[in-house]
Amino acid sequence: MYSDESSSDELEAIRTERLDIDLKMARMHAEADAWHAVRDRGYCNHGSAVGYRNPPVYEVQRLLKPGQLICTAGCSTIFHDDEDWYAQLDNPMANPVPLPAHTPTPARK
Repeated sequence: MYSDESSSDELEAIRTERLDIDLKMARMHAEADAWHAVRDRGYCNHGSAVGYRNPPVYEVQRLLKPGQLICTAGCSTIFHDDEDWYAQLDNPMANPVPLPAHTPTPARK
């Protein structure tokens, strides 16, 4: 604590920091709930992908051409480039891709 501060200034700063963290956590939980809702509805959220590589590290990379990516989150969609993957990652319901053999995840508490 500095000489020109009072304990109430310090407490206010602590409360403000806690509120900021609580708001960030609430936003993160809301984003996670939206993320899980896509999969719970039976659609891929394209949460992971691998790109073209020569020689391939993964068997699925043999399907790709330079610049392309393939979804490894369950649907095997091939994306034209990083920008295409990021666009569908940001909004998977803009062009929904059903997951094969979908089994809904249990409700979270």
